[in-house]
Amino acid sequence: MHYKGKKGFTPVSPAKAEGRTLNLMQLSGLIDRLTAENKVEVTGEKIVVDLKQLGFRKLLGGGSISRPVQVKIDQCSEAAAKKLKEAGGELVSTVAAK
Repeated sequence: MHYKGKKGFTPVSPAKAEGRTLNLMQLSGLIDRLTAENKVEVTGEKIVVDLKQLGFRKLLGGGSISRPVQVKIDQCSEAAAKKLKEAGGELVSTVAAK
């Protein structure tokens, strides 16, 4: 007699949240591409990028950024926020305050 049930185990932790992450190094390349395609908004000296609209959930601090960028995103690491401010940019949280 063969057992025809589920094999393996079911993880106890819930599934990861939907969305992707992005490093600052990748953000620089993304800004170059979006600027070439005229898909970014420029206010004064800052480039405005809505990462949530592009499908990203979190900005991480890997790499560096050299130009002032205003980033709209749900979550951001402390390192990424610090590097953005040092470059003259700013972080705008898209999560509604509770």
